[in-house]
Amino acid sequence: MLEDLTSFNQDMYSTDTDFMLLSGKADLLSDKEKILPEYNLRKTISNRVPPAGAIFLFNESRSEFFYSFGPDFLGGTLTRPIMEFMNDIRQWWLEQPQGGLMRWHAYSTDQYALLMNAYRQGDMYVCSILDLNAFISRHTKGIDSIEYSFFSNERVLTNVDYVEREGITLERIQTAETPRFPYFFVGNIIQSDYYPSFGIGLSGIMSTQGIWSYSRISVVLFLIAFLVICTLYLVIYAFINRILIFPLNQITQASERLAGSNEILTQEHENLQEFATIREALNQLVEQKVQLVQENTSKTQEIEHALLQYYQLQTRSHFFLNCLKSLYNMSEKGEMDKMKLMILAFSNHLRYVFHDNLLLVTLKSELDEAQDYYRIIQMDRARPLLLNLEVDQSLLDCRVPPLVIQTFLENSYKYNTDSRKFLRFNVQIDQIEMDGKPYIRLRLRDNGVGYSNETLKMLLEPDEQFEQYHIGISNLKRRMSLIYQKDFQIAFFNAQDGGACSLIYLPLRR
Repeated sequence: MLEDLTSFNQDMYSTDTDFMLLSGKADLLSDKEKILPEYNLRKTISNRVPPAGAIFLFNESRSEFFYSFGPDFLGGTLTRPIMEFMNDIRQWWLEQPQGGLMRWHAYSTDQYALLMNAYRQGDMYVCSILDLNAFISRHTKGIDSIEYSFFSNERVLTNVDYVEREGITLERIQTAETPRFPYFFVGNIIQSDYYPSFGIGLSGIMSTQGIWSYSRISVVLFLIAFLVICTLYLVIYAFINRILIFPLNQITQASERLAGSNEILTQEHENLQEFATIREALNQLVEQKVQLVQENTSKTQEIEHALLQYYQLQTRSHFFLNCLKSLYNMSEKGEMDKMKLMILAFSNHLRYVFHDNLLLVTLKSELDEAQDYYRIIQMDRARPLLLNLEVDQSLLDCRVPPLVIQTFLENSYKYNTDSRKFLRFNVQIDQIEMDGKPYIRLRLRDNGVGYSNETLKMLLEPDEQFEQYHIGISNLKRRMSLIYQKDFQIAFFNAQDGGACSLIYLPLRR
């Protein structure tokens, strides 16, 4: 209601042409000229006035002084004392500074308690008033167990006699301003709520003695009914549990195990042969299902493992041939020392490649492999390549998938063929914590041409299969998925200044 009255005042103040006409010229217009705007304004306020409120229009010279009030406002009857009281309200607003307008104010006397809001345009005022006593009376009809009282920061505004009779002070009422818990005081339950935008609060006061007198019979009947219902419930539950719930529980437990749960089917003692037969049949079904799932999972893993091994070896066939060709050229040139170094690095690489690709290796072993591969390609390439390693030494004994670094080094070497550019490959490895768990973070980057849009799209696919290009990265992603399930993260992107970047998060295992 207060929001509606505020909105009415704002509309009247800002958009009503009749109000604007009288706001500056009321004393200059003739009675004939004022008839129509005054009629329109009277009609407007009479249509918007609430039952417990009034809308009052006046100016400083009192040439405009009319109002409309609801049937409950100040008793609902226009008397001379009421007219004089309205004039007192007018005088109160005229004395208010500009800052006191457009706000709600509590205004009270020994007889009345009002809430008022006024807007001024020129010397014309529109004032909306709410009779707080009438408002409470209208909205609490039929409620005898609760007394309501409006209050401000200075005093209790309504139902003052009851509050004083119960010995409740304004401070006690204000103390009960909490959205959750009422305040207990001298046989009363007090709940208050203060509205800062209107400058008043509303308090509900309920007598504990009144509560008991109204609810004593209901409480006794409720307790009796509750005891009867509990007794019936226990009897019915015991019966249903024996006839229906027990076999349903057995079926539910078996279904959970069939769905993959590790919960063991409860072996409760049961005298009925039918229930024992149900339990035995369900246990046999669960065991058969678990056995079939294990066999199927094992076969699937074997097939996928073999496929990964195949692709891993397939991707390196050309590299092996190139290494052998390089060794032949070195022997032709008589570069025996260089040939020995390459044979040593190549043998280490072969040993590492034929390692089971689903078994984890230490980070130190992976770094050694990356350096062996780096030595091989350094001896076999004309264009320069720099390998830069920044590794937290405390992580060297942590276990990672094989070829997790070498794969990207090989990819960088293979797809950056510009012999005029000094190629750099940076490896940064450190430890971080995510969601309270330790992870190893690998940041791999080169300064080459970067990933193509087609390659990025392929690598970012969650279910991407082995492709014609970048088979090694696809293979690595699949292996990490088999090893870590979903407990890892990998991302691919291009740096702003050029170059392919890869970011990998792996669970820290030692």
